[in-house]
Amino acid sequence: MRKFNMFLVIGMMILFVVHGVLGTTQLFGAESVPNKMITHSFMTLVFIHIIITTILTFRTLYALKKSGASYFKNNGLFWARRISGFAIIIPMVMHFTIFSGVIENGAYRLVEFTTGRMISQILLVASLAVHIVSNIRPALISMGFKGAGKLSVNVLVISSAILLLSSVGFLFYYLVWVAL
Repeated sequence: MRKFNMFLVIGMMILFVVHGVLGTTQLFGAESVPNKMITHSFMTLVFIHIIITTILTFRTLYALKKSGASYFKNNGLFWARRISGFAIIIPMVMHFTIFSGVIENGAYRLVEFTTGRMISQILLVASLAVHIVSNIRPALISMGFKGAGKLSVNVLVISSAILLLSSVGFLFYYLVWVAL
């Protein structure tokens, strides 16, 4: 199950970059490649990842209870990884509902991008940043990369650039909505 999850993470990382770039260009008003198939594929992988990680977390909790020694303080990074992942769920669901849009008179329209929705998207970016930072090194090690330290820095730079670009895109899009 862990190996399958690793392949999901690889797919999620690739689709995260593609979705982030294409979605942000759309927020800036540029016409881009249809993003729906990419988005649905990404969400499917994320959903399966959530299920697998939840199962693995419950297995860990069961093993800790059975052993009688949780060592919570010693496993702080493990719990930070799990909690940061679960913290993404609510803003991610909001992201999906905010940007899913509706068809009105044959035209695609998004729902109003209010201040609350803007804040939820900044929280999504922040929670993704924490989750990526805490998980990238173990993910690369599980994928078999030697010298994961240098590669993890490169992945973090790319991820940070995508998250910054997304934040600027959300802010720009919000300012356009406010100006209307």
